Amino acid sequence: MSAILQPPGLCPGVTLGEPTDLREEIRLGWPGLDPLQTSDDYLIFDDSGSMTVDGGNDPIGNRYAEARKAVQSVGAWTRTSRQRVAVLHFDYPGVEAIGPHRIDLKLGRTRIQQALTVPPRAWGSSALAPAMTATNKLAHESNAAAKRCTIFSDFELADANPGQAYAEIGRFPGHVHAVVLNAAPPAALSALPNVTITHISTESPPGLLAAAVMHSLATGRRGARLATLRRVPVRRA
Repeated sequence: MSAILQPPGLCPGVTLGEPTDLREEIRLGWPGLDPLQTSDDYLIFDDSGSMTVDGGNDPIGNRYAEARKAVQSVGAWTRTSRQRVAVLHFDYPGVEAIGPHRIDLKLGRTRIQQALTVPPRAWGSSALAPAMTATNKLAHESNAAAKRCTIFSDFELADANPGQAYAEIGRFPGHVHAVVLNAAPPAALSALPNVTITHISTESPPGLLAAAVMHSLATGRRGARLATLRRVPVRRA
């Protein structure tokens, strides 16, 4: 059986025979206990027009809400200073980098949560290289033992030098998780040895992006459990 699946069963709170439909959604697993080594997670978001317009490539439509849910879940089970999170946007440096902040502290979690939204000053850059270069600088200046970068984009990049963005990804001193939204992963991205790709499409169930964020944040945490796919009732109008 697939690790993400669980057998269907009775749904509490539903009267049998009522006209209902079932839809699938992802339920986050337990994020586990604090990692034994220090770690920094860098989250980079694409706010370009291809992502934000009606019918754009944010297929689930609430990537930031799902990211906030994952950060909150991990932060609620963090008791030490060993894990930090930073948020960057494609519009860097017009939109400043936030963090990295400790997620065991309420203030740190609040700053991260506030950054997980489309910035009011965003003009919709499709260039990844500036934010990725800044991420590499932060990572090289950090003393964290483990460093991870998660990028949320359709990878319809418009960098003046198209190869620079992928070169910067390849230079990241740790693992990169590319969450590709409603598009085929570019060959240049798939070819990088330090990259894991998660593809999210219009057919993906709600919660999959939150599970992708959790997959990054829970790396190295002790006892973390996988997300599960469940079927929930939806009452017909």
